[in-house]
Amino acid sequence: MALRSLYLHHFRNYEEAYLEFSPSVNFICGPNARGKTTLLEAIHCLMIGRSFRTSTDSDLIQKGFSSFFLEAHFLKHGIAQTLRYGLRENERKVIYNSTALTSLSALLGLIQGVIITPDDAQLVKGAPQQRRQFLDIQIAQIDPLYVHHLNRYARALRQRNHLLKAKQQATIESWEQEMAHSAAYLVSQRRLTVDDLQTKSQFYYLELTGEKENLTLDYRSSIGKEASVEETKWRYMQQLLKNRPKEMLIGHTLTGPHKDDLIIAIGDRDVRNFASEGQQRSCVNALHFAEWKRLKELGDEEFPLFMIDDMGMSLDSNRKERLLAQLQTLGQVFLTATDPALLDDFKGDKKIFNLPFYGKPP
Repeated sequence: MALRSLYLHHFRNYEEAYLEFSPSVNFICGPNARGKTTLLEAIHCLMIGRSFRTSTDSDLIQKGFSSFFLEAHFLKHGIAQTLRYGLRENERKVIYNSTALTSLSALLGLIQGVIITPDDAQLVKGAPQQRRQFLDIQIAQIDPLYVHHLNRYARALRQRNHLLKAKQQATIESWEQEMAHSAAYLVSQRRLTVDDLQTKSQFYYLELTGEKENLTLDYRSSIGKEASVEETKWRYMQQLLKNRPKEMLIGHTLTGPHKDDLIIAIGDRDVRNFASEGQQRSCVNALHFAEWKRLKELGDEEFPLFMIDDMGMSLDSNRKERLLAQLQTLGQVFLTATDPALLDDFKGDKKIFNLPFYGKPP
């Protein structure tokens, strides 16, 4: 797929801007705090319905205004398509071609893509929630049933926690059954994803660093090793029943997919504790390249978008050179940086955008 154009209206610091993109590399260059990241943020909102910088929708509206509007024109399977996304008075409106979408989850998969940001260092050294979110976002882009079970599990978990706090056991088992059913699907898909990412990320780690040490991934679940979906469901039911008395005292659920983690290691060393900053950044990049490859393979061989915010951060010259070499294999790429010379040695086609941006769609 390829994003042909993007229009922003009252989005962050943009009163109005219109850009037409190259189907290859798009290099967005300019000083910090001038709107480079905002362009990637707008694309990300169109991809998954939310920003990667804030969870507060009102933050996205230009100061002094009450709404924002985004419009993207893109090619998918060779067919021209349009996606519009607006927010006014806390009410979102999304229109795909001429159809109004009833939920943000309906956005998922329309524009598939991957983004690497400076904050992604938290993927390897931050809390488990960061790594669960990494898995959830990529699976959600290709599996609507996963989104269904993710929402269903979250709802059942809230209800169970409410009953635990209220010390009410009369209806708690029905919610536990729903939790176990959805948890079994979530964990099975996460394990399949991690197994696939293991092979792909190892390949990209070697390509991006030249280091021969293995990058390994290990999905850690409270129910132990991999099992069938039915066996996993049974294990969760047993665990919930066993933990119920203790959890009734503290008022929340201690185990489940919402507590699982992804352990990332180089050789046999956990990258959270033993990797250098450069190694951690290379791990992040390898995981996102692997994510891109997986989306491509499972999305009818359409090329997902690939975005990197602050391209030159935390990479030595060797890693930068290897990263640039990989960009030529990715289809449409969006990069931001402050240094206009960063792509001087890039051999492929590129289009350079220099801040500031203005304009209206034709």
